[in-house]
Amino acid sequence: MDTSNEHELWQQFQAGDEKAFSTIYSTYFSILYQYGYHIVQDEELVKDCIQTLFIEIWRSRRNLATDVAIKFYLLKAMRRQVYLSIRRQAPFVSATAFDETNQVTQSVSYEFELIVQETAQQRQAQLQRAINQLTNRQKEAITLLYINELTHAEIAEIMTLKTRSVYNLIHEAMGNLRRQLTPLNFTWPMVVLFILFDHVNSYPSVGL
Repeated sequence: MDTSNEHELWQQFQAGDEKAFSTIYSTYFSILYQYGYHIVQDEELVKDCIQTLFIEIWRSRRNLATDVAIKFYLLKAMRRQVYLSIRRQAPFVSATAFDETNQVTQSVSYEFELIVQETAQQRQAQLQRAINQLTNRQKEAITLLYINELTHAEIAEIMTLKTRSVYNLIHEAMGNLRRQLTPLNFTWPMVVLFILFDHVNSYPSVGL
């Protein structure tokens, strides 16, 4: 979305324009859903978080900053909302599944699965094992960088890290993938394509 159009849309939303609000919702719902589902693989929880987030920003619209990058603002707010929901549900959810320190590796995130029909089952298994070696924090950083196209500084703010830490996370993640996949005859362009592969269809269908 063009920066000037985005600014105008946000101003209209803050002025109470329901059409502008609906446009923001429909434009960013899928992005927020995919990002939230990366953090916690619970479709209903993620949808509830999105609904709560949009209710809250509508109610507080007049008090929000007037000059914002909408996608960055919503992703940051979504992350906060998801972790608040997780904490509210404890101890009803597994602590290891949502460890924000990301020392426990989750099952491979959908946005990092290579969905290629011609790929042999053994090759897919090798690829998944390599991705499973990444920490959740590394996978989150790569998602924000390659899928949501945020800058390292923006990722650092969302993940409450120093910018240098974000560089280190991504460098370590890509290094791990390179070391594990190159000996298996995965060319590096293939690995990059794997990370950048259209991941939308990998998620459960979501209705607006």
